Amino acid sequence: MAVLQFIPTILNELFLVGVVSFLLLYVWFKYRFTYWARRGVPGPKPVFPFGHVRDVIRRKEQFFEPYCDVYVKYRKMPYVGLYSFHTPVLTINDPDIAKLILIKDFDHFQSHGIFTSASVGDPLGGHLFNIAGRKWRSLRTKLSPAFTPTKLKSFYPFVQQIANDALKYCDQKYEAGGTLNSSEFFAKYSMEIIGSVGFGVENDGFNKDTEFSQRGNEYFSPRSVYWMAIRAISFFAPDIFKHLGVNRTNPDIYKFFYGLVNDTVNYRKKNDYYRNDFLQALIELEKSESLKKEGIDDENKFKFVDVVANTMLYMFAGYETSATTGMYASYELACNPEIQNKAREEITRVLAKYNGELTYEAQNEMTYINMILDETMRKHPPMRALFRRCNKDYKLPDSDLVIEKGTMIFIPINGIQMDADIFEDPERFDPERFTPEKKIKMHPCHWMPFGEGPRKCLGLRQGYIQSKSGLVKILSKYELSLDERTKVPLQINPKIMASSVDGGMFIKLKKLENAA
Repeated sequence: MAVLQFIPTILNELFLVGVVSFLLLYVWFKYRFTYWARRGVPGPKPVFPFGHVRDVIRRKEQFFEPYCDVYVKYRKMPYVGLYSFHTPVLTINDPDIAKLILIKDFDHFQSHGIFTSASVGDPLGGHLFNIAGRKWRSLRTKLSPAFTPTKLKSFYPFVQQIANDALKYCDQKYEAGGTLNSSEFFAKYSMEIIGSVGFGVENDGFNKDTEFSQRGNEYFSPRSVYWMAIRAISFFAPDIFKHLGVNRTNPDIYKFFYGLVNDTVNYRKKNDYYRNDFLQALIELEKSESLKKEGIDDENKFKFVDVVANTMLYMFAGYETSATTGMYASYELACNPEIQNKAREEITRVLAKYNGELTYEAQNEMTYINMILDETMRKHPPMRALFRRCNKDYKLPDSDLVIEKGTMIFIPINGIQMDADIFEDPERFDPERFTPEKKIKMHPCHWMPFGEGPRKCLGLRQGYIQSKSGLVKILSKYELSLDERTKVPLQINPKIMASSVDGGMFIKLKKLENAA
């Protein structure tokens, strides 16, 4: 009884502590939310405690929507101040300032700045995209030879085989009713190429739901609410997770891919098996690095853990770009039959020079298909914003603003690429914007689907090859038109970081009269 009489007092004290803690936290957040105002940077009013990402966390908006929206509302402002929870984020609207950050003064903005599990011991996260500084420079130099035209040509037979399998899959869909789920198709197609070229495994993912595709899809789009929340918060408030030591990758995914690479590498070494793919390039790099004398740049030596991490780089860089670009390109071609016909004319003309074979040289000659892909990525960039973190204080030229070390920077490329002052009638799909003559004269920060500057995507050529090969195979045999199940205007899936269509994208297939 004596103990029971103290319970109300204890509860009251706990309630009081809770109220005081909440008030202190609220005051602290409100002060944090004055960061940009104190520096004279305009911006919309933040909401406690989310800042400007409340609807992202509630899965009502896509990851980069707040930054794209702010570009439209504050288009005439060179930069805008936002908040990701308590963290200040500077959104850059001016392409000239973007050029300073990404290219000219890159030394101040080397890191992408997002949280990676590599910092808490997950080898999958320690790839080129996630690291910065001296280690990044060293690794990029080592990986660059794996993306030369000569190396990509050696990968090409694997891409071609999968493109042929993709066409057989389309044939099956045609026979079954003539409708292709384009988003599903290009997801399968991209994942098959990643499995073959990046991991050295053949999955037959067009005909069955493989564990490789399951784990790969879950890596990008977590299935459980828990892992979705972890992924979202670790992106928008990375310091919280770094301090807590929380891993942002599902352990089951880590075990699967680490085990897959480990088994494949061991098999090749044991059986002296050589396969001319990206994984083999990593194996050869590890082998050459192991021959270096101890003590010579040991910290940046390429080890087996780097082999594993950078197979994930191939997936990270190659999947979303190819899958979303192929999907949106098929949509735009279905909506614009005159452009589709012009593309098909180029395909027919070029293939005639190569006995009907889509060789590496043949796809390189298809400049109009390149223009279609470029215009697709203008309207529908796979990642709608670029992000960097300031790694040392930076005084913005011709301004009083000092961007402090640790500040997150967002460049809303979707907003810039859909700006009517930059691209006339931006909603119109017009590949002629990207003729080789026009493209070479373009401001480097008016079109940035692959990033820009020293951190520009190493695999952009491979991305073109993948997207182009799949499209060429389909257009050679089928005419594309929009199925009524496709929701127009397109709605972006708010649950996925990349620019993915909500509800799927369906394309009708009509076999061409002269097709086999």
